[in-house]
Amino acid sequence: MSVARAAVSLGRALRSLHGLKTRQPLRALHLVTMDPAEKRILVEMEDIIKDELNVKDVVYREDEEDLVRYRAQPNYRRLGSQLGKDMKAAAEKIRALRSREIRSVVDGSTLELDLGVRTLDLTADDLIVAREEKENLKVLNQGSLTVALDPELTEELIQEGAVRDLVRTIQNLRKEKGLEVTDRISLSLSGSDSLRQAVERFEDHLMAETLAVSWDWRKADGAVAVRCGDERCAVALEKSGDS
Repeated sequence: MSVARAAVSLGRALRSLHGLKTRQPLRALHLVTMDPAEKRILVEMEDIIKDELNVKDVVYREDEEDLVRYRAQPNYRRLGSQLGKDMKAAAEKIRALRSREIRSVVDGSTLELDLGVRTLDLTADDLIVAREEKENLKVLNQGSLTVALDPELTEELIQEGAVRDLVRTIQNLRKEKGLEVTDRISLSLSGSDSLRQAVERFEDHLMAETLAVSWDWRKADGAVAVRCGDERCAVALEKSGDS
């Protein structure tokens, strides 16, 4: 469970860092681990991870370099006085380092560079590292686990996010009205054409989650103005005679 919790924790941190709302579904979560036991656990817990992070798919990558590229420049202030005339050769070697080598040094390993007439034991303090995320992915790492979220939103994902916001609002309104958890309701909704399309597309989810037996598209008396995704909508509900 600790592996699954770590993946969920990193995914939530990515959402928070990049302003990706929890109720907004995302296309995919990418996971990289070099530990076969960890990967097996992640596969077994996949449905829970998807539900916790509100993602449609989990993609397992073989190498962190599929997600992020590291580039290194020498720390001239630190190395210049130490290497003197060998600084140029060291700089060329450092710029040619592969992502995996840079990551290893950043994580605390020492890398021996052959400068011809001498060797240099390279440490993290000797480098200035730039980290470039690929495919617009948002990436975080913790130990052997690397997690990335795909933040690109399709129209369908945006619509689903709006309906999830709407569901939460309706559930709160049910509580405010003192309805029992088993009470059925009728809904009146109004808003933009795009929001209506979202409701029509995800009608089954909306009605199942709110116990609605019907909905119509009109602004009812006493309707409450709320936010649904990036839009505003008006919501009214009443207990249904079918309860």
